[in-house]
Amino acid sequence: MEKTQEKQVLWLSRHTMTNAQKTDLERIMGGTVRLVAWTDTVTNMETLRPLIEEADAIAAVLPTEKLAELLELAGNRPVLQAKSARVPTGRVTAQPNGALEREFAFVHQGWQQVLEVRIRARSL
Repeated sequence: MEKTQEKQVLWLSRHTMTNAQKTDLERIMGGTVRLVAWTDTVTNMETLRPLIEEADAIAAVLPTEKLAELLELAGNRPVLQAKSARVPTGRVTAQPNGALEREFAFVHQGWQQVLEVRIRARSL
């Protein structure tokens, strides 16, 4: 039986990937995934070119404009985004200003592949 080769995924996010996200990522990538994390703010997408070229896929949490640039640099590599639901925990937390705020947890609901980003805008 042939052993599947580990896939390298570039993870662009300030946050650590959750166990649920990684397990699901391994499902869609067809086996073990090695994450290469970039946790800094992305100011220049070109800086990431060497990491993108080494990756089998890119999973990203980015603003729309940066996501569009990433699609250009990614070529045939899939660009992925995690989908999640915002679920109330039932707890309330006190904010520094004294206001009470309901607490929510983000629950992983799957991955989606970004196929296209189009923006039509005009400055005001």
